[in-house]
Amino acid sequence: MTLLRIKTLAGLLILVFLAGCRPASASDLLPNAVPAIALETVTSTPTETPMQVANPPASATPERLNPVSSSPTPVPTACATDTCIYQGRLTLQRPIATPGRDTIDNTYRFGSTQGGLRDPHHGVEFLNSFGTPVLAAADGLVIVAGDDRQTFYGPYAYFYGNLVVIEHQMAGFTAPVYTLYAHLSELSVSAGEQVRVGQWIGKVGMTGVATGSHLHFEVRWGENTYRSARNPELYLTPRVDENGQPGGALAGRILDQQGHPLHVESIVLEHLVGRDGPVDWRIYLETYAEKALVGLKPYEESFAAGDLPAGWYRLSFVQNGMQEHLLQILPNQVTTVTYRPGQP
Repeated sequence: MTLLRIKTLAGLLILVFLAGCRPASASDLLPNAVPAIALETVTSTPTETPMQVANPPASATPERLNPVSSSPTPVPTACATDTCIYQGRLTLQRPIATPGRDTIDNTYRFGSTQGGLRDPHHGVEFLNSFGTPVLAAADGLVIVAGDDRQTFYGPYAYFYGNLVVIEHQMAGFTAPVYTLYAHLSELSVSAGEQVRVGQWIGKVGMTGVATGSHLHFEVRWGENTYRSARNPELYLTPRVDENGQPGGALAGRILDQQGHPLHVESIVLEHLVGRDGPVDWRIYLETYAEKALVGLKPYEESFAAGDLPAGWYRLSFVQNGMQEHLLQILPNQVTTVTYRPGQP
C-alpha cells in the first residue's frame, strides 16, 4: 500500500470518529421531528430533522409525500415554524385490549373539566366494566403498586385509590416517562417488578374518587409527580381504520401577540374528504383549563387530540374574528401547529 493511500485512509477514520462525538445539548430533551414520509413507508426511526411547513401546498397530498432515508447521526431539533410533524412518539400501547373498550372517553379529555363540573383532568379515561384486565403500556419497572392513602400521587389522599405506576426508558427521550393506572379493583404486580408491554397488571375498578367503573390513565414526563402530567393522546399508539391504516395526533397552541397562550373554549376540528372538502365529521376541543398544563415540553401545546384518521382537516375558532386553518395529519405521527390570531 502506498504512503498516499495510507494517509487518505487515516484521514477518513478521523472524520468518522469526530462525526460520532457530537456533544449532547438541551435540545436532546425535545422530541425528534422528522420529515413527512410516504404512507406506505412510515417507520418509527426518531433520528431525523423536522418537517417544517408554513402552509401545506396544494400538491402535498399524503400519497405524494416523498420518503426520506434515516440520518446516521441523531439530530434532535425543535420546531422552527408554525407547523411541524414529529415521528416515533406514538408508541405506548393501549392499557385496555379488546373485547374491552380501548377508546378514550372524549367527554373528559386531558386538561378539560366537563364544562366546569369536575377538576381539570390530568389523564384520560377508559370506561370499562368492573374487573376488565388492565395492561402495561410499555416495558418498564413498577415503582408504585398499592394505594395513595399515605403517599400522595394526586392532589390529596386516596384520590386515585388502588394504583400502579411504571417507569419507562423510551427511545428518543433522555428523561424517563411514567404511566399511571388508577382506581383499580385488584393489583397483579408488585413494586420493584419488571413488566413487559401487554402484561396484566391489575383490573378496572372504582376505588378512590372514581365515579363509575373505569381506568384512569396518565402519562408523566421526567418525574412521577401530579404536576408532570402530559396528554396521553400524544403518546398512545393510534387505532387503525377499516383499511388497516393507523391514525395520527394533533398538538396545537394559540398565542396572543406577545406570545402568551390564549384560552379558547371552542375549537372545531373538521375532517375533510380531500384537501378541499367537503366535511364528513367534526369534533370539538378546548384549550387546557389548568394553566399549569399549558406550554409544557416536549410539545408546548395548549390543546390536543389523538386517534385522528390520516388526511386533511380544517381547524377553526373565534379570536380576533373567525380563524380558519388547513392542516394535515399523517399516520403514526404528531402534527404540531401554532396559531397567532391578529398577527400578519
